[in-house]
Amino acid sequence: MNNKLLLSGFVFTLIGVVSVLIENTFYQYIDEDGFLHESLFMPLGVVFLAIGLLLIFVFSVLKLARLVRRKTHEK
Repeated sequence: MNNKLLLSGFVFTLIGVVSVLIENTFYQYIDEDGFLHESLFMPLGVVFLAIGLLLIFVFSVLKLARLVRRKTHEK
């Protein structure tokens, strides 16, 4: 279960980084009137990054809690 959580966290983070890079490379420009034109890659990238980092954080907290629980039961 926990390894799947970590793997999905890394996958979401990777998708987020790729989406942000695609947005900055291809789809973002300023027209003659000074308006910034963006696609949906930036908001999707930020959402995927947030989900990925949250999953990695949850994995870390669960791993730490299991380690602390194991240390307290050994004493």
